[in-house]
Amino acid sequence: MVIKNGKKQMSHFSNLNQDNKELKIYRPFGPSIAHCKLPKELIDDFNNDCEHIMDHKEKKKTHDFSDDLVGNVKQELLISPKVFTKWAPYFQKLMTAYVSSHTENVDELQRIKFRSAWYVRTFNGDFNPAHYHTNCHMSCVGYLSLPEGIEKEWEQENKDHYPSAGNIEMQYGQVQLFSINTVRMRPKVGDYYIFPWWMYHMVYPFRTKGERRSFSFNVYGEPKELPQDKPKIII
Repeated sequence: MVIKNGKKQMSHFSNLNQDNKELKIYRPFGPSIAHCKLPKELIDDFNNDCEHIMDHKEKKKTHDFSDDLVGNVKQELLISPKVFTKWAPYFQKLMTAYVSSHTENVDELQRIKFRSAWYVRTFNGDFNPAHYHTNCHMSCVGYLSLPEGIEKEWEQENKDHYPSAGNIEMQYGQVQLFSINTVRMRPKVGDYYIFPWWMYHMVYPFRTKGERRSFSFNVYGEPKELPQDKPKIII
């Protein structure tokens, strides 16, 4: 499904890394995963913010979010409120489109609330074990930079039966005949994915020296006050 100009259009595709600027909805094994390409200005703003935090000792200390997350990674930093606020309306539109692909009652949402936005800095050997996000309805990940030369590692991996270096893997259900229970996505700068909070996901380690930088945040859909005889939205 493609969300374009607020309208739903059906689309069929098999590659989760297609280059496009529209929000596409994938259902590889039931639950939906949305994908789009982020604007360059957003990528630059987030990268500059992350660099600014790292260059200031006090900010790096106050923005350190590593102890609150499960990743076995070098560093996780809170995104500066000023930068995130600038792009919040953009993300709100994407999240609303994602919700609208699941329910016709999207107008019953009072607002989309953002919770816990952070950068993830991973280096060779780092990994993120299988986990899910709590206290939210939706989660997401966007890619800001990749290690220089990782394409060579990927080329070598393509000869293997299970290429995975630096990939994010979504997991759902059990292995069944004629079905899949995992989907791996090889990151590209500008790729952005939305998925349900309860979906297990993990990040594989890579060998190439350099930084793989991404960001994530959690989202909560707050319903409007509804009549008692009308059930509230469950996303």
